[in-house]
Amino acid sequence: MSLVRLEIGCAGGLSLALLASTAAAEPSSPRATEYLDGSRRVSIERLSAPRFDHKLRLLTDLKLTFDDQRRASAAVDGSALVRLESGAALEVEARGGKLVRELMPSLGLWLVEDTTGGDGVDLAARLSDVSSRERGILSATPNLYFAMRAFADYVPNDPQYPGQWFFQNLGMEETWGLSRGDASTRIVVIDTGCDLAHPDLAAKMGEGIDVVDEDDDPSFVIANDGAAHGTECAGLIAAATDNGEGIAGGCPECGLHCVRMLSGELLPISANVAAFQFAIDVDAAVVSNSWGFAEPAPVPAVLADAITNVAKNGRGGLGAVVLFAAGNDDREIANDELQAVEGIVNVGAINNFDESTPFTNFGDSLDLVAPTGTVTTDISGPEGNDPSDYTSLFGGTSSACPVAAGVAALLVSAAPEKTGSEISEILIETARPAPYATPDANGHDPVYGYGILDPPTALKTALGLPTGQGGGDAGGAGQGAGGASDDDPANDGCGCLTSTPAPRFGLGWLAAAMALLTLSRRAR
Repeated sequence: MSLVRLEIGCAGGLSLALLASTAAAEPSSPRATEYLDGSRRVSIERLSAPRFDHKLRLLTDLKLTFDDQRRASAAVDGSALVRLESGAALEVEARGGKLVRELMPSLGLWLVEDTTGGDGVDLAARLSDVSSRERGILSATPNLYFAMRAFADYVPNDPQYPGQWFFQNLGMEETWGLSRGDASTRIVVIDTGCDLAHPDLAAKMGEGIDVVDEDDDPSFVIANDGAAHGTECAGLIAAATDNGEGIAGGCPECGLHCVRMLSGELLPISANVAAFQFAIDVDAAVVSNSWGFAEPAPVPAVLADAITNVAKNGRGGLGAVVLFAAGNDDREIANDELQAVEGIVNVGAINNFDESTPFTNFGDSLDLVAPTGTVTTDISGPEGNDPSDYTSLFGGTSSACPVAAGVAALLVSAAPEKTGSEISEILIETARPAPYATPDANGHDPVYGYGILDPPTALKTALGLPTGQGGGDAGGAGQGAGGASDDDPANDGCGCLTSTPAPRFGLGWLAAAMALLTLSRRAR
């Protein structure tokens, strides 16, 4: 089954049914029922005849069974992702493949179309026989289409306080005093697309892409569920600050690039790879990912390689800091899943009392935790989650990841000569102890990772400055929760942070806070 492009005019009368029948002709060789994903063997069951999707692509629905008997749903077209050595193109053609386009040159990764009537599984199996590697075909993976979802739309039950309490808890005022970032530090947000005209984001936006519609417009699509998700993440990372408008961003002077990848549609792995190739193309220093597969499954090896390639070789060879949200399913992350890919920083979520949230995923791969960034930018106008251009209802690990991503960008701005791996290590190694963690001998806790993100200590470490006692700069549990009171002159009504010192609240406020803490813990 080869890839099909349709041109339908007013004349001709050729039906889609006839085209589907013709394109779905049986291949000349027996159908493949498994393929190799790296060293992992994956069995497949075809659940349907080839069908046209809304973009007139022929897809076959599959059920995948991995070698540990986990299962996942996907679809496949007539293509595969193939890694080639130089000069192997003729060998691909001899085996019934046609090179369509190069996806990631630094990996020798190509999109290859089947020319024999088979689908991507058939093609991958045919290109992965014993003699393939000897002839320059290093690997071949079906171009699978997976359902994906944003880790979003979770409003925690913890007490809500006005303002960006999470930045106050993290000691960001002290951090911004050392660095507010640099315009040459570029951050890529892979998500649902962004509101490019938002008053707190427009001046920060560089070029972007849409890997769903395959164009250069990364704008959100209002008809998609969670359309505001990318805008919410982008605001936490780098909203304009000290401009009399809206909120503060973690790295105020850094540049933003948005990739629209989440739309509620099935999406092929090649689109995922294209998103990370864009991060290489724009020389991204940080890549923020608040998304994952809708069903827990091992990450395809070719996608893991692409992500690790960005982490190791992006930013001109220094490597980018690639962060992923841990997810909101209150489950253990397996060590072969997306969030456990080599080279990434896996971020879980805590509340304003430094407690783990009831939804955050956990496991060996969790690196650190950050507070949920509840107050952020929203789609402008009435189409967003709030009538204003901002929302106080963002949450989940989706909001913790961009909080950490903004801090990572501050570190790159302050120490641009450091590798992405070195920046990631600083973020993890300077994390302050989580008060409710029970770390192992290596200092790791499956729920809290190596601790709570500590921006002042991390930035001082990157700059080579003394860190004092370390871990205490952020202020500990609950500090700053609730932000400024209504009587505080620093409260401008929009949650903005200022340099005005916080007021000393009376005993009544303290009693109320202790009562809320007691209720929260009883609820647990």
